[in-house]
Amino acid sequence: MLIKPSLIAGSERRFKQAEFSPDALNRKLGDGPIELSAEKIRQRQRQLLAETQDVQAAETGLERILQGNDLDSINYLAKGAAASRSVCRIQLRDLKSNLLGYGSGFLIGPGLLLTNHHVFGKPADAANSIADFNYELDVSGQERVPVRFGFEPGKFFYTNDRLDFSIVAVAPTSLSGHEELEDWGWLPLSGAPGKADPGEYLTIIQHPSGQMKQVCVRENKLLKYVGDFLWYNTDTTAGSSGSPAFNRFWQVVALHHSGVPRKDPQGRTLTKDGKVWKPSMDESQIDWIANEGIRISAIIADLKVAVGSHPLIRPVLDEEEPPIRDEVAKVRPPAVAPPFGANAWVEQSLDGTSLVVPVRVPLPMFRREIPMAPLAPVPGPAEGNGKAPNGGKPLITPPAGLLPHISAKNGLPMEAVHIDQSTLKSRPGYKANFLGTGKFSVPLPKIPAGLKSRTAMLKGSSKQSELKYFNYSAVMNKERRLAFFSCVNIDGGKQQDVGKREGDSWLRDPRIDDDAQIGDEFYRKQATFEADRSKNPFDRGHLVRRLDATWGETVAAAKQHGDDSFHFTNCSPQFFSFNQGKQLWAGLEDYTRDVLLEGEEKGIVMNGPVFDGPDADGSDLPNPAGRPHKDPSFGGVQIPKYFWKILIRRNDEDDALRAAAFLMSQRKQVMEIDRIQEADLLERMSEEDVSVFQVSIADLAKLTKLDFGNLADADSHEATSVGPRRIETYEDIRI
Repeated sequence: MLIKPSLIAGSERRFKQAEFSPDALNRKLGDGPIELSAEKIRQRQRQLLAETQDVQAAETGLERILQGNDLDSINYLAKGAAASRSVCRIQLRDLKSNLLGYGSGFLIGPGLLLTNHHVFGKPADAANSIADFNYELDVSGQERVPVRFGFEPGKFFYTNDRLDFSIVAVAPTSLSGHEELEDWGWLPLSGAPGKADPGEYLTIIQHPSGQMKQVCVRENKLLKYVGDFLWYNTDTTAGSSGSPAFNRFWQVVALHHSGVPRKDPQGRTLTKDGKVWKPSMDESQIDWIANEGIRISAIIADLKVAVGSHPLIRPVLDEEEPPIRDEVAKVRPPAVAPPFGANAWVEQSLDGTSLVVPVRVPLPMFRREIPMAPLAPVPGPAEGNGKAPNGGKPLITPPAGLLPHISAKNGLPMEAVHIDQSTLKSRPGYKANFLGTGKFSVPLPKIPAGLKSRTAMLKGSSKQSELKYFNYSAVMNKERRLAFFSCVNIDGGKQQDVGKREGDSWLRDPRIDDDAQIGDEFYRKQATFEADRSKNPFDRGHLVRRLDATWGETVAAAKQHGDDSFHFTNCSPQFFSFNQGKQLWAGLEDYTRDVLLEGEEKGIVMNGPVFDGPDADGSDLPNPAGRPHKDPSFGGVQIPKYFWKILIRRNDEDDALRAAAFLMSQRKQVMEIDRIQEADLLERMSEEDVSVFQVSIADLAKLTKLDFGNLADADSHEATSVGPRRIETYEDIRI
């Protein structure tokens, strides 16, 4: 029995909080057309084109999804077989090598395996356990020869009790010494949320109760997302802790871990035949009401913050693809020689103990160089009349010429960053009258006279300091080589889907001196610190975010606008978990943008660092009335302890401006970096979390020494006297 009562109790609690009936929801979802939003349909267009590499096949696939059609290309089965190679049975053994039970797991990167926390709760649980690959039947019904590997928890082990997952290193060579782990590939994990939709069927590859590898392709309908978990119909072969749950494109969407059992009036768990289940029985006999899996997006988000710097985990987070390998498939010899022709393609080995079949096995991967067609208008929901959606018109336009490529990481369009600096002088920049004239005009913040000498001026000018770009502007502090501020106009009604970028390509701005901006002389170690964050744990942090600038009349124009954000003048060093964390800086960026997109509104976002922010009794909140406290240094660069952001909107109800200011602190992470040995830096910094506060614009003006003009009158913060308010959830925000 692997599943602890406490684990089932946690699933039951979430089940009750979600307030849904699996049977009722299953009936509601049915097997008909799946209703998808326009954005979701566009995402599926990209996924299908990346997967099929064929416009016509992608169009057909999208039609089938919208119509609830289960037909699929025959290579779906071959892809599933390739994906299954990375799934193994786990023999749970104690320190004396006694067999305790079984679980399932799967490889997720070079030398790393993912399973449940309740399978491996601590390194000692994995020390003597064994991973059995190839424990399955071949195409002729013969048992393959299992290939066994040991675990190396001393090399890498990470576990999360709440999300019920563990990752452990696997030995590179099998216990027999004849096979290499890399030949079994791995399943890349995508951190993108929503890789499947309610009503779709998931596929689970598993070793139920330690049996040979099996697959369940039906009765696993995705019912509901509940926070970091998802729920799906009970399958007929439960008891497969640690199994991967796949979507239609063989992407891993969840880690199967538990469910809610059916109980009698006395609260006793029941078996499938209606009897009372006992702990001495196997968990596969339980009559599960619904199964629960941990979302891969939640696992990836946790890994980024907790162990994102570890050299073994970086390939997982980078969605590194496995190589294509030649599999040598070993099978046990049949008891009786088969009739001629039955296995004519199989030759018996010289030792008479196994049969060796060379099989070319392409492991799951995305090709890097695939032409991508521009997205066609999104079709409406499929009509139940058998007609093709979108009036029979093609859903995906045939490719023409050189088009964006498919990302090797997530199968979505990847857009190389391209900036034409020859036209920099013609950039329109930030518009103060973007929300209106008069009282609705929002000029750039003013630099006080005392800081004028620190302001970087454009070459050949003693008065011009504004660096104008597409949709935004910045003003630089030449002493700190960072922007005083960077301000962007956002039109929520003209946002364009330009695809996802791959990689960073940053440029210095030639309009100001090179020594007035921090460039790759500081960030150049990024290529190596992905494997060791202690060498440089700081990201190139956008001030104006790319997505905030990606709007315009056309997709091409929006992409050009977004690419312009990749100037070092719009960059500031941010600790990697501060910059990337979905609930941290990136989370606030998403929130402020979503507010404008939801109502297709216009808005303004101002961003910047706080230089030498004053401390307040050693807390992570600066004191607006305090004395400046010098920012710590790393690699010859002073690192800001705090960053600020202001969201400005026009409220038509009371015909007034509304503004909200936020302060985010990475102080605890960087406060002593100039006094910490590099070897200890990452461990020290990773112990701390950033903090988020909503502050008054009046206090923000004191901290930054900038003049924000009329924004203090538009402030939605209750009052300066209230002081900063810590933000724990989005509900705490006042806009």
